[in-house]
Amino acid sequence: MTFIGLTLQEWAALLAILGTLFGGISFIFKGIIVKPLSDAIANLQKSIDEFREQMKESDDDRKAIHMRINRIDKRVHGLEIQLKGGDKHE
Repeated sequence: MTFIGLTLQEWAALLAILGTLFGGISFIFKGIIVKPLSDAIANLQKSIDEFREQMKESDDDRKAIHMRINRIDKRVHGLEIQLKGGDKHE
């Protein structure tokens, strides 16, 4: 029995060769492309997580500084009122 000029045994051998070839290419592709890309993505995710934590700490620091500035501003305003005898800003 033949199909396109090849016997059943020849087709089976051809499929085995092609399967082995594609399996090898797939293995090499994973090692050269997928693994480094996967590692890079993991490192990027770690960097993003660290950056997010730093942003949260920075936000907390800014809020604390803002509250401190508001308290100082109120104190200065109160002292200006005492010194000048009024509620004017120059």
